Amino acid sequence: PNLDGRIDAAELPFVVGATARVRVGLDRAVDVDSAAGRGSARVWDLSRPEPDDEPLGLLTLEDMAGQWFAGSFPDADVAGPLAPGNALLGPLALDEDGVTLLGSASAEEAPEGGRTLLAYDTPVTLYPLPLEVGSSVETVARVLGGQLQGVPVAFEDTTTVDVTAHGEVILPDLVLQDALRVTVRLSRVPVAGIAVQQVTHIFVNECLGEVARFTSPVGALGEELPDDFPVAASVWRLGL
Repeated sequence: PNLDGRIDAAELPFVVGATARVRVGLDRAVDVDSAAGRGSARVWDLSRPEPDDEPLGLLTLEDMAGQWFAGSFPDADVAGPLAPGNALLGPLALDEDGVTLLGSASAEEAPEGGRTLLAYDTPVTLYPLPLEVGSSVETVARVLGGQLQGVPVAFEDTTTVDVTAHGEVILPDLVLQDALRVTVRLSRVPVAGIAVQQVTHIFVNECLGEVARFTSPVGALGEELPDDFPVAASVWRLGL
C-alpha cells in the first residue's frame, strides 16, 4: 500500500478462491467515530475482545462459472459472500469505475430454508472507484418476481454509499494505518410489508479490501437511525 488516502481498482483485489477469516460479534457496543488521530484522521481500536472469544466465520470469493444462478446474472464477474459460510452470495461486476452488486442468491439451488434469488433491475454501486473521503453515490434498484427463502417478493432498494472518514484500524492481528470508512445506508420498501432501513460501516484498506464492518440493527423506515449507532447487530473483524 502507498498510504495515499485513495483506493483505486488495482488496489482493491478480488481473488477467486481467497478466503478471509473474520471474527463475528453480535449485539456489541461500538464507537463509530472513535478517537481522533492526526488531522482529520480517526483511530478505531478493534483489538478487543480477544478473537478466541467470538465465533470464526469464513468468507470465500467464488467464481460465477458453475453457479446455479449464473444465468440470471450474465454481467457478473465473481460471486461474493454476503454472510460467513457463503450460504448467501452476491453476484458482483468489477471494473475501473466501481464494484457493483447485481443481486443475491442462495449458494444452493434448493436449500433447506428455501431458495433465494433476487436480481436488481439496476446494478447497485457498492464502491465508487477510486475510493477517497468524499466519494459518494446513490442507487435506486428494484427486484420484481424475486424469491427470498422461498417466498415471492418485490421491493425497491435505495442505497447510498459515502466514504465518510479515514484513519487507523487496530485489529487483534493487524494494525492498518490508512483505512477508509465506507458508510452504506439502505432503505427497502416492499410491495407488501413494512419498509425498513439499515446502516453499515465498512472499513476498507489498500491491498486487503474489507477489514472490518459495523452493521446496525434493522429499523422501520422513518424512525431515527443515526450513523453513529451505539450498538451494532454484528461486528466483523479480519483475523489471521
